[in-house]
Amino acid sequence: MSEDYQRTVNWLLAHIRSLAGAETPVNEDTDLVDEVGLDSVNVMDMVMHIEDEFDVVVPVNQLADIRTPRQLAELVVSLEGEG
Repeated sequence: MSEDYQRTVNWLLAHIRSLAGAETPVNEDTDLVDEVGLDSVNVMDMVMHIEDEFDVVVPVNQLADIRTPRQLAELVVSLEGEG
């Protein structure tokens, strides 16, 4: 894994853990909706934080296929590469 990916996924996991609560285990393959229980408001809030932290614009249409922190980190890293 690249350094950019590792930095991104670590940031995402910390952010998601703060939303999930201590009783919910979160790793790179945790389902954000089914296991963490994120709803659309949580997701949009997280996207705003991601955009601020990584200086990217996350296209909403690409979020539909994102289910895990791994997928989200890969998207963010690819968007950083475009910038």
